[in-house]
Amino acid sequence: MSIASLIIPTYNRQKIVLQTLDYLNQQVGKDFEIIIIDQTNLPDKQLTDFTPSDNSVNYKYINIEEIGLPNARNVGADVSSADILIYIDDDCIPNPDMVSSYVKIFNKLDSRTWCVAGRVIEKNNNIFRQSDKIVGGWITWYGKTLKNFDTDNKGECQWAPGGNFAVRKSRFKELSGFDINFIGNAMLEDADFGFKIIRSGGRVIYEPSPVMEHLRVNLGGTRRESPSKGMYYRSHNTIYFLRKHKLILRILPAVFYLAAVALKDLIKRKHGPLAIFWAPIGIIRGFFTKIQ
Repeated sequence: MSIASLIIPTYNRQKIVLQTLDYLNQQVGKDFEIIIIDQTNLPDKQLTDFTPSDNSVNYKYINIEEIGLPNARNVGADVSSADILIYIDDDCIPNPDMVSSYVKIFNKLDSRTWCVAGRVIEKNNNIFRQSDKIVGGWITWYGKTLKNFDTDNKGECQWAPGGNFAVRKSRFKELSGFDINFIGNAMLEDADFGFKIIRSGGRVIYEPSPVMEHLRVNLGGTRRESPSKGMYYRSHNTIYFLRKHKLILRILPAVFYLAAVALKDLIKRKHGPLAIFWAPIGIIRGFFTKIQ
């Protein structure tokens, strides 16, 4: 039985995830399994037949019909055989000691710490280092995610990045995994998972030693639909998240924030005029989605 299960959800990125698998051949620690959860319609033979360079690394390929990042994470946990679940993005370059770093951290963790966020480097982009005043992931009073997952400092935070984090399988199951009501781009699914941990008496911490470089490939993934439709998912998930965690007083500021984002991104031509249409629909739907 492996010490850790390295789970990689993917969708319409079969060639890209093959590159990530090649990088994983360089891991110094070998006592782990790799699990690919592929939501692509037609499996790629190279991906299904992939063989790790070290025979001690077990490889599992699972193809599923249902499309959705939270669901793919849950399926990965269901088929895993290890105590430590490590999740990474399908478009990344993991440091050679990433898996062994997580194992060392979990060997020393106190029982109250349930989830560990790793370091995410993204070249030519500060999206994972938005403020040096914080460590890890936090939620602002108006429902925006605030991140600093690229720092040497370690500490407690509210949530871990979905593209590089680890959790014990027993705790994952205790929390019933990820909430599949975070739809589309699944924005705030990771924040919701962190808030569930804290609500259940656990802690989320950031540790800089498990490192991966995120490549932010523009092909496939959760951005399969238009940027305009992305405002629908962002709005829905934000309102649903605030309702679920009883942050009622933050909903009105969040509505104004979402409207401002839709308008600003329209001016900057990040999306088309339809975003102004999709944003309020997402807000309304977010009020009526049944809380899981």
